Amino acid sequence: MRLLLVLSLFLSFSQLAFADSLVIVGDDNAKPKNWMNTDGKPAGIMIDLLDEVSARTGITFDYQLMPWKRALKLSSLGQGSIIGFSKTSEREKTWHYSVPMYFDELVFVTTKDKWFQFDGLSSLNGRSVAIKLGATYGDDFEQARRDKVLRVVETTDRKGQLQMLMFGRVDTVLMSPGRVALESTLAENKFLMEHRNDYIILEKPFKLDSNFLGMPKSLGKTSLLAKINKALEEIRSEPLYEQIVERNIEKVLAALEE
Repeated sequence: MRLLLVLSLFLSFSQLAFADSLVIVGDDNAKPKNWMNTDGKPAGIMIDLLDEVSARTGITFDYQLMPWKRALKLSSLGQGSIIGFSKTSEREKTWHYSVPMYFDELVFVTTKDKWFQFDGLSSLNGRSVAIKLGATYGDDFEQARRDKVLRVVETTDRKGQLQMLMFGRVDTVLMSPGRVALESTLAENKFLMEHRNDYIILEKPFKLDSNFLGMPKSLGKTSLLAKINKALEEIRSEPLYEQIVERNIEKVLAALEE
């Protein structure tokens, strides 16, 4: 009888511990939001924010960063909550959303000889746009895509997209977050660095894209989301939030100068 009681208590504590933990999947190369650093460890704004959430709530996070499309697939199958996640009405059928964690500046990058005035998605009429494979940028972008206002080219290789741009295979590349994303990608490739001054960011950003934590409804852990949201809202009301953002942006930019 005593053995059964011990086993019951052990199982109860084990279930409780498991219930207060979440696998977090995300892009392994999305600086400054989340990436794998040179030590092979997760780093970035999202990681630092969730570490602080963990300290305030006791919820533990198991970070598993990988190529974006794989992360999206795993999360859609209920195998982890996903960070750096944009909201669309279609995705809301599968995921619960946290409060916003970060705001990406989505920008169009082109070359000086392909410059055009961006003033809304109609400006892209007849143009080809390279985007990250598996990414989505809101219902308006998806509608323009369905209406064939623009032609979308999806790949996992940002460096390759900028090379495609240089060789005229696409008209523009949609990147985020702003200058950090462009400069980080250019720095990874000798050819791109040689042509660094040929690339420009169109003056008007596409939008500020709210980034969330997406929790698959199939996980059955909605109760944790309320705790996570409360902690995130507290953090965003404190100077700590800007410190986390600025620290990670500075870290990325400083690495480019080394």
